[in-house]
Amino acid sequence: MNKEQGTEQFIEIAKASVRIKSVLKPTPLHCSKSLSIENTKVYYKMENLNPTGSFKIRGAANKILSMSEKDRAKGVVTASSGNHGLGFSYMCNYANCSGTVFVPTTVSEAKYQGILSFGVDIIKTEGDPINGEIASRKYAADNEKSFVSPYNDVQIVGGQGTIGFELFSEVCDLDVVFIALGGGGLTSGIAIALANLSPNTKIIACSATNSKVMQDSIPAGHVLDLTSEPTLSDGTAGGVEEGSITFDYCRDYVDKFIDVSEEEIIEGVRVFIDDTNSIGEGAVGVAVAGYLSEKDSWVGKKVAIIACGGNISRSVLKTIL
Repeated sequence: MNKEQGTEQFIEIAKASVRIKSVLKPTPLHCSKSLSIENTKVYYKMENLNPTGSFKIRGAANKILSMSEKDRAKGVVTASSGNHGLGFSYMCNYANCSGTVFVPTTVSEAKYQGILSFGVDIIKTEGDPINGEIASRKYAADNEKSFVSPYNDVQIVGGQGTIGFELFSEVCDLDVVFIALGGGGLTSGIAIALANLSPNTKIIACSATNSKVMQDSIPAGHVLDLTSEPTLSDGTAGGVEEGSITFDYCRDYVDKFIDVSEEEIIEGVRVFIDDTNSIGEGAVGVAVAGYLSEKDSWVGKKVAIIACGGNISRSVLKTIL
């Protein structure tokens, strides 16, 4: 990736920070009592407290608000394993435009019902979530509607990157940020924002061992077509679109990639719930588990963990607790 691309993306993040203020308030930064020991400070960025329970509404808001009225009037289409669909459908309702969401058959019931509640159409697809992305792009083209990617889009990454702006305004000298990694939109946005605002802040991308397509693709030099195993972190599961802008962003802006087991993810969710008295989904457990596996390297430092979402079904939560 050339320097100009990174600069353009940073400018889009700055624009998004202004654009989405009409829809969203900054999320709280919560200091962890259990993880902040001795002179180490650990903070949770509480994206689970957004209106749709996830950071994904940021990207969806920036994308849909940046579209022309003419394009919105045609209707918009997306694919999602859940959280992006929630943010997308919320914004369709907000902007009074029709929407269609392609979801995998494995979508959690909590996320499915949430998407449905905003009045959009839902189409289910079999297999890996990447199948939904392919089908939804074709559907949008065939029906002359605008496609909204869950991560492979400058405006989507721009919206997610607003978290980086907020983090910098709250703790300007963060040493490291732990982020759950799926398609890379969240990681890319925060990483580019902080690379420009706080160049010494390290970015650690955390994946579920059962589904780590982006992590495995980086050393290969291109997006790999890999099968994902079931994981509690449904928000980060599945393949990555070939040619996604987030591949270059993750390759160039992430300092370290790590992966964690399902047992570690479950414990990460438990730690977060006990620590904050709020609900975190599997992807939050990934980021918390990532920090716990690396905590000895960050003693005496300022650490942020992105609590990316809280949309988890009661039945799954019951098994965790």
